[in-house]
Amino acid sequence: MAGKNKQSHVLCLRFSALGDVAIASVVVKACARDNPGAQFIFAGPHLLSPLFEGPANLSYVPVAKNQPLKIILRTLKKVHPTHVADLHSVMRSFFLRTVFFLQGVPVAFLHKGRGARRRLLARPATSEPLTPMYLRYVQTLEKLGFSTPSLQESQTVLLKPGPWEKAGIAPFAQHRGKQWPLERMREIAGRLALQGTLVYLFGGGPEEVAQLQVWTGDHSNIRLAPGVGEPVCFHRQLQSISELDVMVSMDSANMHFASALGIPVLSVWGATHPKAGFYGYRQDPEGAIQLPLDCRPCSVYGAGTCRKGTYECLENLTVEHVMSYVRE
Repeated sequence: MAGKNKQSHVLCLRFSALGDVAIASVVVKACARDNPGAQFIFAGPHLLSPLFEGPANLSYVPVAKNQPLKIILRTLKKVHPTHVADLHSVMRSFFLRTVFFLQGVPVAFLHKGRGARRRLLARPATSEPLTPMYLRYVQTLEKLGFSTPSLQESQTVLLKPGPWEKAGIAPFAQHRGKQWPLERMREIAGRLALQGTLVYLFGGGPEEVAQLQVWTGDHSNIRLAPGVGEPVCFHRQLQSISELDVMVSMDSANMHFASALGIPVLSVWGATHPKAGFYGYRQDPEGAIQLPLDCRPCSVYGAGTCRKGTYECLENLTVEHVMSYVRE
C-alpha cells in the first residue's frame, strides 16, 4: 500500500450494471478534475472504459464480470490504493473492500437506501423521490475526503427545437417492465425519418441487431449507428451518440450513455419511475415520457411481473403520446 507521504490513490469499484457504471463515470471524472492532486483508478467492465477518458489523473482497470475474486484482488493490489470507494455494495465488492480495510486502507461504501426503496414500492403514489444515484456516489467519495463541487454547478441539458439533424433510437430494455412495444418505437423512427432526420439505431447482441437491421429498410434515413453489430466498437458508438441532437430510449443504459456525454434524452418509462433515483444525469424532468398511474413504480429496476398483469403503463402509452413530446 502507498505510504502516508505519497500521492493519494483512490480505487473506485463498480462492476455492473452498464447504466450504473455510466452514471459513476460522470461522478468519478468530476471528482478527478476537482481533486487534481489525487490519482483515481476505476475498476469496472472493459466495455465502458471509453467513458472514463479525459482527466489525466484517472485510469481504468478492466474487470471481467465472472473473473475469480482472487485474480481481481491481485490486479487491484498493483495500483497500491490509499483509499477504496465501493460504489457497488454487493458481495464481491464487500469482500474486496474488506481485504483492503484489514490492511489499513480507508474504505467508504455506497448506501443504496434499500429501506426507502421498499417504502417507495409499497406506497408509489405518495412516496417522496429518492436520492439520485449520482448523489449517492458523490456522498461515498465525500466520506473519503474527496468532494465534487463542479457537479453542483452543472446545468440541465437543453433539447434544441426540431426538426433535428440526427436522432438516436434505443428501443430495447433488459426487463419486460421497461420495454415499450417495439413496433411503436419503429413507428417513431419512421416518423422522424420522414421529417428529414437521420435516425441512428442502437442495440446490442445479434438478436437485437438483426431486428434493427430490418428497420433500416423502412426509410433511407434509418440506419444502424456506427459500431452497432461490430465487435469491440463501443468507441464508435459513443462517438455516434456524442453527435446526436437527441436520444430517444427506454429507461436503459443508452439513456445514461447519452447523459454522460451531455446529450438530451427523451425516455420512455413503464414499471420504473424517475423518482426512484435512476433518471439520466442533468436530463430535463419533462423529457420523461410516462403515464400518471398510481401503481407506478412497481419496480426499481424493471424486473418482476406487473401487479395487475396488464403492463398498462406501457401498453396504454401510444405513439401519439410519445410524438407529442417530439413535437413540443
